[in-house]
Amino acid sequence: MLMRIRELRKSTGMQQRQLAERMGVAQNTVSNWETERYLPPSDQLPQLARVLNCKIDELFVAGQ
Repeated sequence: MLMRIRELRKSTGMQQRQLAERMGVAQNTVSNWETERYLPPSDQLPQLARVLNCKIDELFVAGQ
């Protein structure tokens, strides 16, 4: 499952550190999400979408 977290974060002008703070996670966690070592837990997707100013389905690459 491919995610667009890095792309969406950069489009907002946010740094990984800022996203991590807003999500209440470590910066390393955001890095792992962006490199898809780990995916964000499903219960954090609504908050992640709010922080990145998008809909939950926009977090994912279409057609994947």
